[in-house]
Amino acid sequence: MSATRISVWESPQLQATILALNGMDKELAAQVRKATRSVTEAEWRTAMSAHASTRIEHSVMVRSARVTVSNQNITLKAGGMSTRHHGGGRTYELFAGTEFGSKRFPQFKARKRSGYVFFPATADVVPRFAALWVSTMIRTLHEAFEGGP
Repeated sequence: MSATRISVWESPQLQATILALNGMDKELAAQVRKATRSVTEAEWRTAMSAHASTRIEHSVMVRSARVTVSNQNITLKAGGMSTRHHGGGRTYELFAGTEFGSKRFPQFKARKRSGYVFFPATADVVPRFAALWVSTMIRTLHEAFEGGP
């Protein structure tokens, strides 16, 4: 399984978002997490699907793509499931070969240190997801102060 992280030390907006989420009412923070997750999970699968070009990549990477959102972070995941695939391998066992390739097994692509699906998709979506998280928090606070939905 793979997950990716970015540092908030280089972004005052992300630092403020984390501080605000940790200090706000639990129900408001839950609304921010839920709204962020609903948008990011669909986008994450779309990005993964755009980079997956083989059946095994779709089966191992795209189908196992998940997003978790907490007050401190958004975690993009793939390959962590224990689903058994054709041939007997489990998703988490096939992740490394699917993402980075293998010389020994012909069902995988050639070796590539930068990855084929997960890491290129991550590079595409992380800036958008960070901006979405900040704007979702601001919108939720605004609606709460204005008495909106």
